[in-house]
Order: sequence, then structure tokens, then C-alpha cells
Amino acid sequence: MRLEQLVQGVRVLERVGGNPDIRGLRYDSRRVKPGDCFVAVHGFKRDGLDFLDQALANGAVAVVTEHAFRTGLPPVAWVRVADDRAALSRMAANLLGSEAGGVRMIGVTGTNGKTTVAGLIAAILSRIVPTGLCGTLGMTLLGAETASSFHPSRLTTPESVDLFEFGAKVAASGGRYMVMEASSAAIALKRVADIPFSLGVFTTFSGDHLDFHHTMEEYFRAKLSLFQSLGRDDWAVINHDDPAAARIVPELQCRYLTYGFAAGADVTSSDCRFSLQGLQAVVRTPLGDAQLKSPLLGRINLLNIMAAVATAIVLKVPMEEVVSAIAVTPPARGRLEPVYREDFAVVVDFAHTDRALLHLLTSLREFTSGQLIVVFGAGGDRDVTKRPRMGQMAAENADFLVVTSDNPRSENPDNIIAAITSGFPVNFSRFQIETDRRKAIFSALDMARKGDTVVIAGKGHETTQTIGDKVEDFNDAGVVRDWLALQGSGEV
Repeated sequence: MRLEQLVQGVRVLERVGGNPDIRGLRYDSRRVKPGDCFVAVHGFKRDGLDFLDQALANGAVAVVTEHAFRTGLPPVAWVRVADDRAALSRMAANLLGSEAGGVRMIGVTGTNGKTTVAGLIAAILSRIVPTGLCGTLGMTLLGAETASSFHPSRLTTPESVDLFEFGAKVAASGGRYMVMEASSAAIALKRVADIPFSLGVFTTFSGDHLDFHHTMEEYFRAKLSLFQSLGRDDWAVINHDDPAAARIVPELQCRYLTYGFAAGADVTSSDCRFSLQGLQAVVRTPLGDAQLKSPLLGRINLLNIMAAVATAIVLKVPMEEVVSAIAVTPPARGRLEPVYREDFAVVVDFAHTDRALLHLLTSLREFTSGQLIVVFGAGGDRDVTKRPRMGQMAAENADFLVVTSDNPRSENPDNIIAAITSGFPVNFSRFQIETDRRKAIFSALDMARKGDTVVIAGKGHETTQTIGDKVEDFNDAGVVRDWLALQGSGEV
């Protein structure tokens, strides 16, 4: 594709140089190959133009940037744009959109639940046709028999070029659906600005990411914009139980279906039974009732399952396929994932907000006969407003707390812990502080007795811990297995 075609629809302020043929589109100078266009995106710490020399050395024939043309460069076409992120998205659609054509894009957004809901939807759809799944755990093509990962992603929602490239791979594999987690940051940074969503799923909305969005209203508007982009022939699936639904539904121009436990939801449930082995329930839908069994744990996961069922109804998936898929779909890594289920239970979860902790702990309380022991912290260099709320929520809903580190990054871990404990009730004493996360997990496991549940929250699937400028190998489930090995115990 010629450069002139590539930048169609982009707000171009200046063009210098020729009109070269473009072979590929890259925002990472290390991935540039001869004939590529390099988009120098403003980062939060570095400007993409800082890496111009490497991009040119690797063979870039065109540069797209918000900066004015630089003299003294090798022959290269230069395009100055008003918004580099918007340009990257539009150019990705121009270059790769036709290759991903025919793949129906499904976006799942919300503060919590995105990974589980997206995974359930993809698992259901993949029983019918190969389906792409894109999110926190990477980009994977799910098929009827096999699953092949293309590559992991460091972002919940990858950059626009990566999304379109993955969509093209899904299409080439005969896939018809691509289910993706759409984070609020990705929406605000225009990574999905040109993704042609035909269905959006809303999970939950609560306080988080105010280090990025600054206000709850700004955060909400980012989520809302995905649903405002849906046309009259598209669909939305909305969590009827969440207070934010009352603000989202009036903004919809598309058709919609609701789900939830509260009266009035289109998809709801009854006869619910929860245990450490999974859940059972009758799910009631506009098309009739279905008896479901799932290895997923807790009431919060039944809500996630209802979101997937509602989505399957919209997409006209036969209910027997839905029931079969849900029965065999395991928990996503680090999402209410049981690591040990013998005399007591150990569960690892990604919950890192006050609302997520509330849903996690109340779900586990329903089938914990003994004490609920929680290990948790809060991330450094992230939303500081949620820390006292997390402390309060944990204190109100658990029997004992071990407060520790969770990727403190550049912050002093003791200061983060102090912010968490400031949310504890006056004279609250059912806690201990252990800055070393490994020791904290060991301490919680040491105190566990028959019937107890130990919850290790905050990091979920993560395999590293960032302290200062050091990134160390660390996985919560792995630490539990280390402890079990020392006791001579097995795991799940």
C-alpha cells in the first residue's frame, strides 16, 4: 500500500518526501523491517522519536509523528499528524482491516471480570468456529480441538496494529469471532478507535485507575464510549446489577440484553449451589431455562457465566453448546484459581480493587466453613485513592488479614501498607504486616486450619514482582506450591 493510501482518514498537518510503497506498520523501532512505516508514538516516559535512528537503520521508509520534519536525515517520507495514536489506529485499519474482514469483534469492558467473561465467551464460540481471544493473558486462537498462542501481551488491550494483525490471523485460520478485553486506558489511548465492534459487554464499574483517568467521571466516560460506538444493528450485553447500568442503557443506540441476579434482568439464575469444586445453577433466559455446572468458584463467577450466556444468546449459539462449554472451561489463570483443596483451601485471585475484594470474599464466604484469611497489598505508582477502601473492605469481610507488598515499584512499601491500614476500623487487630510477600504467604498458610480458605489477592497470573527498579521472578501460586512441598503435601 502506498503511503498516501495508508494515511487516508488521518489528520495530516505536513507531508515531506515521496509516496513510498509500505510493507508494514510499526510503533516499536526494534520490530521495523525494510519497507515499513514507523509511527513514533508519544509514550509516558519516552517519545517514539527518540528511537528514530534505530527505525531508520532497520529500514523504515516513512515516519509518522506529531513532530515537525527533521533535516539531515537519510531519504525518508515524513508525515506530521495531529494525533499520533489516532493516526496509528486509522493506518492499522487501512493497512490490515480488509485482512481481518469478516471477523466479528466483541469487546468486553469493565473494572473487574473482563478476563473471565472474555474467556468464557471465546470458549463457547470456539465450539462452533475458531475464535480469537485477546486480553491480559495474551492472544490465543481457540479451536474445536486445539488452542495455539500467537504471542503474549504485556497490555490488557494491545496496540491497534497488534489487534488488527491478530484479527487477520484469526480470519486466515477460518475464524469468525475475536473476543477482546477492552481496558479503559486502551479506549482512551485510541487503541480500539477503529476496531469495528459489533457487540460490547459491560461487566462492572468501580473505583480504579485514577492515576490515569484522574476522575471517576473520566474513567466512566472511557468505558461508555465503547457502547456509544455501537450502531443500531449491533448489540450490548449489560450487567443489570451494577449501578452504572442505569447510566449506560439510556446512551445505547443498539439492541441490548441484560444479565444479573436482580429482578428485571433478561438473563438471571436460581437454585444456585456453590462449593470448592465449582457451582451449579439454573440460568433463566428469554429462550428458556438451562441447568449449568461449572468448575468456576463462587457467586461472582456465576455472574460472569450469565454474561457469557447472554452473549451466546445474542450470537444465536445453541444452548446445548453453551452448557457443554461452560461445564469444561476451567478458571482463567489467577482468577479465583484454586491451588490447593484438601483440609483447607488456597485460592489465588487478581482482585486489586475494593469492589473486587468485596465480590471475591463474599463469594468465598458462602462455602468456607472456617476462617477466611486474606493476603493482599496494593500496587505502587498506581491509583492511591483505593488503598484505604481496600483495607476497609478486607477488614469487613475477612477473618484475618496479612498485609504485604504488591509490586511497590518506586514507592516505599511501608507507605503503601500504611495507606491500606488507614482504612481499618478503629481498634481493628485481626491483621499482621509482612512486607516480604513470600513470607506473608507462608505466614498465612502456616495459620490455616481445617475448613479455612486462604485467599492470595492482587497479582493473580503475574510472574514477576517489581520492587524499585528490579523485576524479580514471583508467582503467588508458585509460592504456595513451594510451601506445600515443604509440608510434603500435594496440590489440586
